[in-house]
Amino acid sequence: MSDRYEDRAGADPSGIDDRLRRIRDELDVVETLVRAESEARLAPVDIGRVIRSARDGIGRYFDSSLFADPAFDMLLFVFVEEEEGRPVETSACYRASGVPRTTAVRWINMLIGAGLFHSTPHPTDRRLALLSLSDDAREGMRQWLGGLRPLLERVEAARVSSRD
Repeated sequence: MSDRYEDRAGADPSGIDDRLRRIRDELDVVETLVRAESEARLAPVDIGRVIRSARDGIGRYFDSSLFADPAFDMLLFVFVEEEEGRPVETSACYRASGVPRTTAVRWINMLIGAGLFHSTPHPTDRRLALLSLSDDAREGMRQWLGGLRPLLERVEAARVSSRD
C-alpha cells in the first residue's frame, strides 16, 4: 500500500518553489488591491481635512493660541488647498496659521528658506504672492498623512464594532 506522502517524496523540489513563487506573487497582487482600495476610501487629503477641522475646532473649547503651530498649520493648509486644486494666496495662509500677520510672514519666509514652500508672484495683484509646496514637502505630507490611515481605520473599525 502506497502512502501518498511517499509519492511526493520524490517530487521535483523546483516545482514546489514555483508554486510558492506563484502564491507569493498572487498575495502581492491581493495586497496591492487591498492597499489601493484603502487609499481610495481615505486619501491623504481626506486625513488632512480631518486634522485641519480638529485644529480649527479646538478654539471653541480652549484658547487657540495655546495650540499655535504656524508651520504645521500652514503646511497642512497649503497641502489640502493644492490637493483640491486651489491656488494659495499668502493672505489665506496667514489666516490659516492662526497667528498675527507679522508672525505668519516670518513663518512663511522660514518655510520658503527651508525649501518647503515656493513663492510666486500673484498674477493679478502685485501685493500678494502665491504659495505652493515643494515636491519634497508635498511627498512628505502625503507619506505622513498616509501613514495615519491605519490608525484612523482602526478607530473606525472599533467604532463600528462597538455599535454592533
